[in-house]
Amino acid sequence: MSRVALQVSRPRASSSGASTIGPQVRFDLADAVLLVLLLLSSIQFLKIGGAQLGQMFAVLVLPVLLVRRRIPVGAWEIWAFALFVGFALSTTFLSGYPRFKAAEQIVKFVFVMPAFYLIGRYYGARARTRPLPFGYVAIAGFLAFQYALQYLNVPVLYEKVDFMQNAIHGSFKERNWFAAFFFLTAYACFLQSPRRIPDVVKFVALALVVTLLSESKTVLIACAIVILLQVRGYFFAKVLTMAAGAAFYLYMFTRELTGDQLQVRLQQERGLAFTESIKLVGRDWIGHGFGFVEHYFSHSAVAVRGLGEGTSAVFCAPLDLMLVAGPIGLLAWAVFFAGLGQGRRAMVMLAPIAAWSLINPMHQSETSYLFVGYLASFAFVPRAARRNARPAPYVSRPRSIFPSGHTR
Repeated sequence: MSRVALQVSRPRASSSGASTIGPQVRFDLADAVLLVLLLLSSIQFLKIGGAQLGQMFAVLVLPVLLVRRRIPVGAWEIWAFALFVGFALSTTFLSGYPRFKAAEQIVKFVFVMPAFYLIGRYYGARARTRPLPFGYVAIAGFLAFQYALQYLNVPVLYEKVDFMQNAIHGSFKERNWFAAFFFLTAYACFLQSPRRIPDVVKFVALALVVTLLSESKTVLIACAIVILLQVRGYFFAKVLTMAAGAAFYLYMFTRELTGDQLQVRLQQERGLAFTESIKLVGRDWIGHGFGFVEHYFSHSAVAVRGLGEGTSAVFCAPLDLMLVAGPIGLLAWAVFFAGLGQGRRAMVMLAPIAAWSLINPMHQSETSYLFVGYLASFAFVPRAARRNARPAPYVSRPRSIFPSGHTR
């Protein structure tokens, strides 16, 4: 009888790919390393020898993890990365196009971004059985700290950026990096939660605050994707949340999406950048290599607002990777940002980042690669775990002689 009881009480595996997190465990060195990496990654104006503090720390941490052999990586990622680097380097050195800062981009995509991705893979696998060393309270506290940095105009850590107007970006170089950092950390916390109504409220509330501070419209879109794909049931609550989010979106950004401002975006900013990029892909579909985008839009007769000297990528991540390495660049985006070849769970968990990258150059952010790797590992469920998590067979219960129901 005890064996039957154990089978009946076994929990069902979540279809969303969430793992059951074990009991509270002690804070260890790996937790401290993750917190330090996140902190240093947020300090983007301070550099040593041209490298940001987070980049240097990630490159130092990675060899330790490689020695311990704790980083799970699949064949799709290995082949996609090898092909992308090979094609990108070939087009960089053999195409003959003029370019800016090609060496800097090569170091970034060959060494720095893979380091963040692999570290994320380690912590994603770790998070399947251990809670993260931070929660919503810590994220909210760090958000307040970033606001204070900008409000007090703290030197070294904060610098004013003209094109951001009044948006909060703190120690980040761009408001989108600021918004993505807080969204992704909150998303990681949300995936470890039971994903009930209180968890949704916390997640959405933090996303709304980040939207108000950063004025980033993409946060709400990514948040909606998370709620639709990661919350089971609660149909009417989802509908109400989507309606409230849509109303808030229209209230906040109607001016930017209508009238003259919309025409500016279509004819001088992202719309023009998209059409010009499509023309470039059509002219040379094999790719143009690293550093081409910045040089081309710096000297192009067609002036695109937001592109040119100092901007190394167009607004759309898959399109920019195609400009670098052609179809292989698109394949790399599909594997790393959309979860191609990594299973349905990974594709579902990566969907918010994939959608975000369609209208923002997420492939240029180290934090993006950290959490892309994290989500890819967190979504993975070993075969043994899937086998053990199968629903228990139905066991008939004895009928009660009383009308009150089953016996216990």
